[in-house]
Amino acid sequence: MNRFRVTLRLCVISGLMLMAPALQWAQTAAVTPDDSSHSKLDDIIKETQKSVGRKGITGLVWWIPPEFWEESATQNGTSLQKAQQTFAPMRQYTMVIAAVGKLGLGNINWYSENELRSNTTLTDFEGTSYKPLTEISPDAKGIASIVKPVLTNILGPMGQSLQIMFFPAKTAKGFLIADPVREGSFSISIADTTGEKPFNFEWKLPLTSLSPPKYCPVGNERVEANWKYCPWHGVKLPDSPARVMPLADLTPKDKKPE
Repeated sequence: MNRFRVTLRLCVISGLMLMAPALQWAQTAAVTPDDSSHSKLDDIIKETQKSVGRKGITGLVWWIPPEFWEESATQNGTSLQKAQQTFAPMRQYTMVIAAVGKLGLGNINWYSENELRSNTTLTDFEGTSYKPLTEISPDAKGIASIVKPVLTNILGPMGQSLQIMFFPAKTAKGFLIADPVREGSFSISIADTTGEKPFNFEWKLPLTSLSPPKYCPVGNERVEANWKYCPWHGVKLPDSPARVMPLADLTPKDKKPE
């Protein structure tokens, strides 16, 4: 699964490179990502991708926060300010890519677009449920129109079966449903067409990859941003700062404890 994460990361970055002229990145040299290197994109992907694991079923669900696009752009030479401006329209949505398939004899029978969209539900921290939007902005359609062909070209049948879905970005009260830098949670549920229990995936926030470093007050071990207690000492951890930091300042200066 780790290799697939890297492959999918390269697919999306390649798609961003194809968008360069329209996004005024023509002057930026195209840098081919090194799949053996580790970057902040890998950390974001690790926290936002979930694998579908059940007997006879395979697939993945990937929530893509706007910060992923911004980081992708900055790694390819654009400024953070320009990246935030370019991808500002993506903050209108909660974007999810998913693929679910039944294992056959030497093949995988992937859910169709209609099956996946009709069986997928997002639930916010208040328990309100949302179905994929049927109408999205031209900017969101532009992102989808670039990413899908690239995924299909590189990943074959699985790439073709990956469905890009957009949900609302905010609740009726105006709160962000999936804020990667503040405390909260949300979940995605995909009904199993065979009648088994649904596939449920939950994201607890904030994301460590987009948060200031957080440490145990006793042993000074680096801990996850959404942890409430230290698993080694059992002590309550300090709250994560509820603020957005520039992506350039978020690169970890040390490694997490094994």
